[in-house]
Amino acid sequence: MLRHLRDTVQHPVSLDYFQERLSAGWKLKAVEWEREVEVPTETTAPPEQTAPYGLEIAPDAQRLRQNPHEIGVLMTILELIVVEKGVSYIAEELNVRGFKTREGTPWTSPAVFNLLPRLIDLGPDLLKSNDWRTRRGQLHSSQAG
Repeated sequence: MLRHLRDTVQHPVSLDYFQERLSAGWKLKAVEWEREVEVPTETTAPPEQTAPYGLEIAPDAQRLRQNPHEIGVLMTILELIVVEKGVSYIAEELNVRGFKTREGTPWTSPAVFNLLPRLIDLGPDLLKSNDWRTRRGQLHSSQAG
Protein backbone atom coordinates (compact mmCIF):
# COMPACT_ATOMS: atom_id res chain seq x y z
CA MET A 1 0.00 0.00 0.00
CA LEU A 2 1.29 3.45 -0.89
CA ARG A 3 0.96 6.31 1.54
CA HIS A 4 1.26 9.93 0.46
CA LEU A 5 2.40 12.83 2.60
CA ARG A 6 2.11 16.49 1.70
CA ASP A 7 4.04 18.95 3.83
CA THR A 8 3.11 22.60 3.87
CA VAL A 9 6.34 24.52 4.34
CA GLN A 10 6.44 27.84 6.16
CA HIS A 11 10.21 28.27 6.17
CA PRO A 12 13.15 27.44 3.88
CA VAL A 13 13.77 23.70 3.60
CA SER A 14 17.23 22.41 4.42
CA LEU A 15 19.09 19.38 3.13
CA ASP A 16 18.52 17.79 6.57
CA TYR A 17 14.76 17.85 5.93
CA PHE A 18 15.15 15.78 2.77
CA GLN A 19 17.63 13.39 4.41
CA GLU A 20 15.22 12.79 7.32
CA ARG A 21 12.36 11.97 4.95
CA LEU A 22 14.54 9.68 2.81
CA SER A 23 15.89 7.79 5.85
CA ALA A 24 12.27 7.30 7.03
CA GLY A 25 11.52 5.51 3.73
CA TRP A 26 9.79 8.33 1.85
CA LYS A 27 10.45 8.90 -1.85
CA LEU A 28 10.34 12.39 -3.28
CA LYS A 29 7.41 12.60 -5.70
CA ALA A 30 7.03 16.31 -6.50
CA VAL A 31 8.14 19.80 -5.57
CA GLU A 32 5.72 22.71 -5.84
CA TRP A 33 6.81 26.33 -5.87
CA GLU A 34 4.89 29.58 -5.58
CA ARG A 35 5.77 33.26 -5.56
CA GLU A 36 4.04 36.58 -5.32
CA VAL A 37 3.44 38.27 -8.65
CA GLU A 38 2.37 41.78 -9.37
CA VAL A 39 -1.13 41.95 -10.76
CA PRO A 40 -1.57 44.63 -13.42
CA THR A 41 -4.13 47.27 -12.54
CA GLU A 42 -5.83 47.11 -15.93
CA THR A 43 -8.05 44.13 -16.46
CA THR A 44 -6.72 41.63 -18.90
CA ALA A 45 -8.34 38.45 -20.06
CA PRO A 46 -6.77 35.32 -18.60
CA PRO A 47 -4.61 33.39 -21.04
CA GLU A 48 -6.69 30.96 -23.02
CA GLN A 49 -6.10 27.43 -21.88
CA THR A 50 -6.64 24.62 -24.29
CA ALA A 51 -7.00 20.97 -23.49
CA PRO A 52 -5.93 18.20 -25.84
CA TYR A 53 -8.57 17.40 -28.45
CA GLY A 54 -11.25 15.15 -26.95
CA LEU A 55 -10.91 16.75 -23.52
CA GLU A 56 -12.05 19.99 -21.93
CA ILE A 57 -11.30 21.85 -18.74
CA ALA A 58 -13.87 20.88 -16.10
CA PRO A 59 -15.94 23.64 -14.44
CA ASP A 60 -13.80 23.38 -11.30
CA ALA A 61 -10.75 24.23 -13.48
CA GLN A 62 -8.81 21.58 -11.58
CA ARG A 63 -9.06 18.67 -13.99
CA LEU A 64 -9.83 17.62 -17.52
CA ARG A 65 -12.90 15.69 -18.58
CA GLN A 66 -14.05 14.17 -21.85
CA ASN A 67 -15.69 16.48 -24.35
CA PRO A 68 -18.57 14.37 -25.78
CA HIS A 69 -18.70 16.28 -29.09
CA GLU A 70 -14.97 15.89 -29.73
CA ILE A 71 -14.99 12.24 -28.65
CA GLY A 72 -17.78 11.75 -31.22
CA VAL A 73 -15.55 13.27 -33.91
CA LEU A 74 -12.65 11.02 -32.93
CA MET A 75 -14.89 7.94 -32.88
CA THR A 76 -16.20 8.82 -36.35
CA ILE A 77 -12.66 9.24 -37.67
CA LEU A 78 -11.66 5.91 -36.12
CA GLU A 79 -14.73 4.23 -37.62
CA LEU A 80 -13.89 5.55 -41.09
CA ILE A 81 -10.21 4.59 -40.81
CA VAL A 82 -11.23 1.04 -39.92
CA VAL A 83 -13.22 0.80 -43.16
CA GLU A 84 -10.16 2.17 -44.99
CA LYS A 85 -11.44 5.62 -45.95
CA GLY A 86 -8.94 8.34 -46.81
CA VAL A 87 -8.44 11.64 -45.02
CA SER A 88 -10.30 13.63 -47.70
CA TYR A 89 -13.30 11.32 -47.49
CA ILE A 90 -13.23 11.53 -43.67
CA ALA A 91 -13.24 15.35 -43.77
CA GLU A 92 -16.21 15.34 -46.16
CA GLU A 93 -18.08 12.80 -44.03
CA LEU A 94 -17.52 14.81 -40.83
CA ASN A 95 -19.01 17.83 -42.59
CA VAL A 96 -21.99 15.80 -43.91
CA ARG A 97 -22.64 14.55 -40.36
CA GLY A 98 -22.66 18.15 -39.11
CA PHE A 99 -19.42 18.11 -37.13
CA LYS A 100 -17.37 21.31 -36.90
CA THR A 101 -13.79 21.92 -35.77
CA ARG A 102 -13.07 23.56 -32.41
CA GLU A 103 -12.99 26.86 -34.26
CA GLY A 104 -16.47 26.21 -35.67
CA THR A 105 -15.26 25.75 -39.23
CA PRO A 106 -15.86 22.87 -41.64
CA TRP A 107 -13.42 19.97 -41.58
CA THR A 108 -10.59 19.86 -44.11
CA SER A 109 -8.11 17.11 -44.95
CA PRO A 110 -5.26 18.84 -43.08
CA ALA A 111 -7.46 19.32 -39.99
CA VAL A 112 -8.26 15.59 -39.93
CA PHE A 113 -4.62 14.70 -40.61
CA ASN A 114 -3.51 16.89 -37.69
CA LEU A 115 -5.80 14.90 -35.36
CA LEU A 116 -4.19 11.56 -36.19
CA PRO A 117 -1.51 11.80 -33.44
CA ARG A 118 -4.26 12.54 -30.90
CA LEU A 119 -6.23 9.58 -32.21
CA ILE A 120 -3.16 7.40 -31.71
CA ASP A 121 -2.92 8.65 -28.09
CA LEU A 122 -6.59 7.96 -27.35
CA GLY A 123 -7.02 4.94 -29.60
CA PRO A 124 -6.55 2.24 -26.96
CA ASP A 125 -9.12 3.87 -24.65
CA LEU A 126 -11.57 4.50 -27.48
CA LEU A 127 -11.34 0.90 -28.64
CA LYS A 128 -12.26 -0.29 -25.12
CA SER A 129 -15.34 1.93 -24.86
CA ASN A 130 -18.93 0.72 -25.07
CA ASP A 131 -19.54 3.26 -27.86
CA TRP A 132 -16.85 1.60 -29.97
CA ARG A 133 -18.28 -1.90 -29.31
CA THR A 134 -21.64 -0.65 -30.62
CA ARG A 135 -20.08 1.02 -33.67
CA ARG A 136 -17.94 -2.04 -34.41
CA GLY A 137 -21.07 -4.21 -34.40
CA GLN A 138 -22.74 -1.82 -36.82
CA LEU A 139 -19.66 -1.82 -39.08
CA HIS A 140 -19.61 -5.61 -39.21
CA SER A 141 -23.36 -5.66 -39.99
CA SER A 142 -23.04 -3.15 -42.81
CA GLN A 143 -20.03 -4.93 -44.33
CA ALA A 144 -21.79 -8.31 -44.20
CA GLY A 145 -24.84 -6.96 -46.02
